[in-house]
Amino acid sequence: MTVKITPLGKGVYMSINKFNSCERNNYFFGKLMTVKDFENEQTYFNSKRQLCSNMLHGFGIVSGLKVFLINNQTLSVDAGLAIDQNGREVMLPEACVKKISVIDGFEEYCDEKELYLCIRYKEDLEETTFSVAGSGKGSDIKQEYNRIQEGCQLFFTNQVPDEKSIGLSYLMFEEKVIYDNDGVTLKAVFPKYINPSKLFKMTLIFEKKNVSAPVNFDFELSGEFFKSKEKEDSVKISYRETEISTYKTFKKDYFVYCDAVSDTLTDIEVKKKSFKLEIGNKINKIESDIKHSIVVTEQSLKDVLINQYYSLDLDSAISYKDEACIYLAKINLVSNQSDYFIEAFENNPFDQYLFSTQMLSLFDVLDGESMDLPIDLAELEQEVSDDVSVVSPLVSGIDCVTGIEEITFGFYPKVGKSYFSNEFVHGLGYGQISIVLAVDNPENLATGEEHIFYFGNRAVFDDEDLPITSAKVDVAATVNPEKGTMKIGVQLLEKTEQTSVRVRWWAFKPTNNQLEEDVEILLEDNVKVVASPATAQVEPLGQFRFTAKIEGSSSQEVKWYLPEEGTGSIDNNGLYTAPSKEGVYEVRAQSVKFENKFASVYIVVSAY
Repeated sequence: MTVKITPLGKGVYMSINKFNSCERNNYFFGKLMTVKDFENEQTYFNSKRQLCSNMLHGFGIVSGLKVFLINNQTLSVDAGLAIDQNGREVMLPEACVKKISVIDGFEEYCDEKELYLCIRYKEDLEETTFSVAGSGKGSDIKQEYNRIQEGCQLFFTNQVPDEKSIGLSYLMFEEKVIYDNDGVTLKAVFPKYINPSKLFKMTLIFEKKNVSAPVNFDFELSGEFFKSKEKEDSVKISYRETEISTYKTFKKDYFVYCDAVSDTLTDIEVKKKSFKLEIGNKINKIESDIKHSIVVTEQSLKDVLINQYYSLDLDSAISYKDEACIYLAKINLVSNQSDYFIEAFENNPFDQYLFSTQMLSLFDVLDGESMDLPIDLAELEQEVSDDVSVVSPLVSGIDCVTGIEEITFGFYPKVGKSYFSNEFVHGLGYGQISIVLAVDNPENLATGEEHIFYFGNRAVFDDEDLPITSAKVDVAATVNPEKGTMKIGVQLLEKTEQTSVRVRWWAFKPTNNQLEEDVEILLEDNVKVVASPATAQVEPLGQFRFTAKIEGSSSQEVKWYLPEEGTGSIDNNGLYTAPSKEGVYEVRAQSVKFENKFASVYIVVSAY
């Protein structure tokens, strides 16, 4: 039998006074000791240990505690050790597997799209025994608990921790929100202090929550003393989402060069005129420039950090929290009628790692090896692609995007029934596209089975020794060329206990027809521009519309112009506006693709 108790004894939650441990027992011969004295003995040593852990080591995951997805409703957490913000050891002695519905806090926050799985320190009273002298709580109560078992508790929350509660990075870095709307968040982490004539790093954080459309964005970082690593006047940042998913998070580092030569305070900013973010076909802007002030100092950044940290008062330096916990994973939920499923998750979303002194020593060795290398701005390592899952074109002139749709069966899947995804934007724009579908058989982390896809009829491989565990289905897709969307459907072929199936899709669209262009160039002599009517009459300052077509070519783009000045004007749609002066004037229609091909028509400007 166990009984949960919080907090530890009667003296764990103290102030500096939080970590009050200045009083201990003074022993002497013949001293009569009571419960209070023994509690004071434990409190003294526990508080000292926790204070040292808090102030000298910090907090975070020491080892293990990695979260794995067993299926879309079940998680596994590895055994491991962490130190919380109050200096207490949070230990999970063995791996545990739990359905999300039984984890504390799930019922309270299950309607949220995004949850955090956390772990915190917990104590239980165990081992009942009898008190010889009674419990002190009443003459009829003689049973007490003999042990306090230290342990931990997993729970869900929807609260995002503030930066001061997860480390000391706020002393040297500041996070700026660039865009936060329509389920898309774009943030930049800037340093507060940099050295002159040096490179520094800006980290871009992109988050996409419950958005099925592809996201693309462009903007520039600029400032009086800031340039790109290639010494250009601004740092151009561009992202194209080709691996389309409903939830996505990634971080990318960009390097900026500071050409200031002495101490100064200056701004780096994102100009609103340079910012464009597309969610599907919707274009979004920001209302004002985003500015961040940076101190350019010749002082060593390590010295700056030391000065910042030791300027803190004691209460600020102690990272004590009443509700201390460690964030293990971020989880994205989707609902299916009365049930909930995990669509995506991310381990240790706030990088709460606590490194040992051995690890820190190894970091110094690695830093020393890096410092021996000459630094050449022109030969800095190439930045990785914005999207870690960029799909390269298989054929020149063809665009390709890919993504995964999870199609749920509900609680009672029926053989022969069809199930469908929501209609979603594929990201290749309007027009016809080609689709390739495959059923995703994810890697089984418990057995080590490899990650594979299967295309077409899976029954062909029934006799093969392949680790295919996904539900047996037929798959198909529909494409709406007018909306630039698609929809995936599956038909269940056999009974299954699974509640969903994941379908990987690839969409292809030709960007040009090289063969057709080559033929047109060879047959350019047969290309002819025909404009009509050949002649027309209009009053001074009147208007008349001409039309044109190009025979012998698929390209029908026409450029209208007047070869002589003062003969009126004509727009791109062939609408001619006459001058006030009467006369006969020439109007030309020219092929945009074949510039030497044009046709002339004539307009008579006269009063009737």
